[in-house]
Amino acid sequence: MGNNMYRRPGPPPRPPRPESQRTNSASCEELLRAIAEADFFAQDLKLYLDTHPDDKRAVEMYAEACRQYMACKAAFEDSFYPLTASSAGRDGCWDWPEGVWAPFK
Repeated sequence: MGNNMYRRPGPPPRPPRPESQRTNSASCEELLRAIAEADFFAQDLKLYLDTHPDDKRAVEMYAEACRQYMACKAAFEDSFYPLTASSAGRDGCWDWPEGVWAPFK
C-alpha cells in the first residue's frame, strides 16, 4: 500500500517565534477569551431576563457583564487591533491597516 497519491503533504514546521511575540500572543489570546466570556455571559443573562424581567440581581449582573465586555474590548483594541468596523477610526483616522493582525502573521 505504501504511497497514497491522495494524501496531501503536511505544512512545513514553523520556526519558533521570538519571546516578545509569544508574550504578546498570549496576552492577545487571554483578552480575546475574556471578551468572549463576558459577551457569552451578557447574552445568557439577556435570555434569562426575557423571562425574568423583574429579577433585579440579574439586571445588575447584566450591566456588570456589559461593562466587563466593553472594558476588555477597549483594552484589546488599544493593545492590538480593532475588532469591528465601528471601532476602527474612532479618533477620526482610518487605522485598519495599522499593525500586524494575528491571522496575517
